[in-house]
Parts: sequence; structure tokens; C-alpha cells
Amino acid sequence: MHGRLKLRPSEAQAAARRREREEKLRLYRTAMAAILEKRRRGRLDGEALALTAAVLAANPDVGTLWNVRREALARPPPGWAAAELALVGGCLGVNAKSYGAWHHRGWVLGRAAGAAAGEGALCARLLAADPRNFHAWEHRRAVAGPEGTEAELAFAASLLARDFSNFSAWHYRGALLGAARTPGPAGTLPPAQLRQELELVHNAVFTDPNDQSAWVYLRCLLSRARPPPAIICLYVNREDATLAATFSRPVMVTAGSPELELTVDEAPADVSWRSAEGRPRPGHVWLCDLPPDALEPPSARRRFRVTWRPGPAHRDVTLEPDSDESWSREPVAPQELFWPEMGGADPAVLREQVETCRELLELEPRSRSSLLTLSFLLCCLDPAAHEAESQRCLQALLEADPLRGGFVRDLRSRAAAAAGILRLQQEEEEEEEGREAPPPLAGPRLRLAGCELTSLPLLERLGLLTRLELGGNRLRGPPAGLGGLRRLRVLDLSHNEVATLAGLPPLPRLEELLLDGNPISHAPALAPLAACPRLARLGLAGTPLAAAPGAAAHLAELLPRVEVALA
Repeated sequence: MHGRLKLRPSEAQAAARRREREEKLRLYRTAMAAILEKRRRGRLDGEALALTAAVLAANPDVGTLWNVRREALARPPPGWAAAELALVGGCLGVNAKSYGAWHHRGWVLGRAAGAAAGEGALCARLLAADPRNFHAWEHRRAVAGPEGTEAELAFAASLLARDFSNFSAWHYRGALLGAARTPGPAGTLPPAQLRQELELVHNAVFTDPNDQSAWVYLRCLLSRARPPPAIICLYVNREDATLAATFSRPVMVTAGSPELELTVDEAPADVSWRSAEGRPRPGHVWLCDLPPDALEPPSARRRFRVTWRPGPAHRDVTLEPDSDESWSREPVAPQELFWPEMGGADPAVLREQVETCRELLELEPRSRSSLLTLSFLLCCLDPAAHEAESQRCLQALLEADPLRGGFVRDLRSRAAAAAGILRLQQEEEEEEEGREAPPPLAGPRLRLAGCELTSLPLLERLGLLTRLELGGNRLRGPPAGLGGLRRLRVLDLSHNEVATLAGLPPLPRLEELLLDGNPISHAPALAPLAACPRLARLGLAGTPLAAAPGAAAHLAELLPRVEVALA
């Protein structure tokens, strides 16, 4: 125990303890040998049960002995269940987290009708000693059943009334309420139940705003069932003879997968799918090469449909006569950008929680959980409209909790990206309203320079982007997901922390790449650019490579058709 003086035992005491351990070991080996011999001979009788009980009472973690008991009880005698439960109860007194003992208790209850009457009291006693005993929590939920939900909610509430930081009780309460959620994509709690839970959370956070348990539970309350993957964008290009399908969530598609189907003018097309990132793992964007007859003649009008069978989900795109490219995409919803699960809650409920967090921050300005939750809520409501306040919250959180700086900076990056995407969408809508002709092929441009970005998520929402400006950030490499930007012509990564382009996927239309002011020191770090066939200009001013002897000649050999700016 902490704070107690430890005294070295005398020589006689040490010898006595050693003899005691040796005697226990001898008895254990003798008993185990006898049990295993009886098992080998198929004589699992009353003596075998007595021997296993004696050993398990001292060490309940010998899984083999629990197996022996179950074999011996294949034909149980009368009253066996009560005796087994008493044995397991004694073993749990030795080790309350013994996997073998808990498993055996569940096995007994599954074969003895009506034996679960006292299980709630046992679990309550063990949880009073250790509120984090997950074995007791799971066992209690299993024996309670759906009909005992109200009583179990009351039990969890009684523990929380004694200690709001009991995360296990919060988790248990959330698991019980999982069955009460409404079916379908929303998957939220009924309004009356949600109001009751929110009141409980408010009592907890105003009691101790720095305890994370209730805040985590709040985010779980406001969550919804994760929606199935949806196809949010299709892009077809006649020149490349490719089609790109972008999903709302990463999916895994094998080359000849029947799950992802393509039809051209209602006729099935035999195509092979590949990841836009060039790696065989789940991704947002999947590409296929179109059959020659799907694009000929150029004067023909073609309709492409991609269907995702597990969803099910589908999307169509039409390539007009003599057009080089076409696309079909789903508008971006603000609540789906930053926190899709939490964003499914009723906006009115989210706004109420925003006011609660603001009120709490007036009392506790450096409450880390309040700052984090408020930033989540603001971004769920509208990342662009609340960008300034959410960034102030995250900056305050970074100052209050510097040990988690990486996590906070990534959140800040996601918030900035979400706000930038919504601004871009608004600009496009305003531009289209004032233009009679369709937008030119120049395409959209996203500016996120000087935003302190450490990452750039949500690129799956930018599949039609042609210019991406990320200068003056803290990126250490090309953002993941660039392979889905099939129309990208200009990429500005100047004055970041990029030392290598390893992992950069092929970008078929990239014409200009700016890497000025990055710590790139050797030409092989640029090797992935050889897979970008249209790259015409590369900026490397202010890099260590620009000052290296012979850099120009080496780059000319590596990228012969590219104009390299070293100064």
C-alpha cells in the first residue's frame, strides 16, 4: 500500500514463507496430477469435482479445471447449480476479474432455469468494491435482459449519484439505451428520454466540468447510427477513358467486385476497379477504365450508372455529345462534414447544448472538456458560420492542454477544411446563379493558405477541384486522398514541412506544383512526380535541394519535360 513503511523480513520469516510456498506448490502439483489422470481415464466423478474445487478456491484462473468441471457436470446431480454458483462466488472473492470464473458462472446460469435471482446483488457488491469491474457490468446486463431496462437504469443512476466520474456506469447506461433508439438512419433517442439524459449530464458537468465521463456520454447521446456508404460524386473523362466513383465513407472494392457495378446506357459493363490512391485498402475514390465502345462515337450521348450493392446506392452521370468530361455530385451538407454521427442530432438540441457550454465556460474558462465539446457542437451546426468561435475554442484548448496538441491541431485543421469547403460551395452557387452558360472547365479553387493545417481531411468532397492552395501551413507531406482529385491542375504546398513526396498518387492533370520553402534536400524525394504526365512546372525555390551542387542536372534527368524553378 502507498505510504506504508516496508520492513525487510527476518531470515526466519523468509524461510517460513519459502516453506509455505513450497508446500502449496507440492499440493497443487499433486492435485493437478490426480485430476488430469482421472480425466485421462474418463473417471470424472465426485472426487474430481472436490479436487477441482479445492484448487480453484485457491487459484480461480486455471482454465483447464473449469473445463474439467463442465465435463464432469455433463449429467449434473440434483442441486448442482446452487453448489456451482457458491463455488464461483468464493472464487470471485479471491479474484473478482477471473475470466474463467465469470465464464463458468454464465455457463451455469444458461443451464439452470431460475438460478439468476441473486445475480444483481452479487454484481452490486462487486461493483461497490470496484466500479470498473467490466465482468460484473457485462454479467449484470446479460442476466437483466430487455425487460429489466428500467431497473438497470435506476441502478446506474444510483451509482452516478454517488460518483459522476464513474465512466463504467455512464457506459452501462448508454448500452441500455441503445435498444431505445429509433430505427432508421437517424437512430436517436425518443425526445422524452433524451431530455432526461441531458438533465443528468448537465448535473454532472456543472458539478465537475473537468471530468470527461459525462462529456463523452453527451457526445454518445447526440450521435446517430452511422449511415451506409453513399456515392456522392461521379466523374467521367473521355480523354482518359476513366470513371471515378467517390463514396461518403471509405469502402473496399476488389478488382472484379460484383458489389460495385457499372452500366452504360442500361447495358452492364465489364470493368476492373482500382483505388485512386494506388493501394489495396479501403478508400473514398475508386477508378475504372471504360471500354472503348462506351465513349465512341464522340457525337454519342452516354449515360453511366454506378451501383453499390451493399448500400444499396447508385448515381448517374451523362456525358453529352462532343464533351470531354462530365460529373454528377451531391451537395455538401454542413452537419455531415465535421462530426457526421453527432451532426445527426436535432439542431435545436445542439443549440441548447451550445448555450450550456457557453454558460459553463463563463464559470470555468479553462475547462478542457467544455472547450472541446463546444467546438464540436459549433462545427456540427455550421462550420463556416461558427468558424471564428470554434477556432478560438480550439486555440484556448491548445493552451489549456498542450500535451494533446497534435490532437487539437488536427481538429483545428478539420474545422478549417470544413469551413473552406462550405465557402467554396457557396461561391459556386452564387456564380452559377449569375451565369447562363455552364461553368468553364477551369473549375473550382480552394484557398487554405496560412491556416496552420497539420492535415487536410474531407478531400472526398472536393473531387472537381482544379486548384488547391495550401501554402504556409504545417503539412509534412502530400495530403492523403489527393488521388481522387482527377481535375487538379495546380497544387501549392509552398512553405510547409514537406521533406518527401512519398505516397503521392498519380495526378493525371497536374500541371504546376509549388514546393518552395520546404525541407526537400534530395532529388529522389520527388520521384513520384514522374507518374504525373502533364506536370510542366515545379517550384523549389528556398529548398535545401535548390542550393545543392548539381541539383539542376539531376532534376533534368529525373523530370526531363518539367520546368524547374530553383530560385
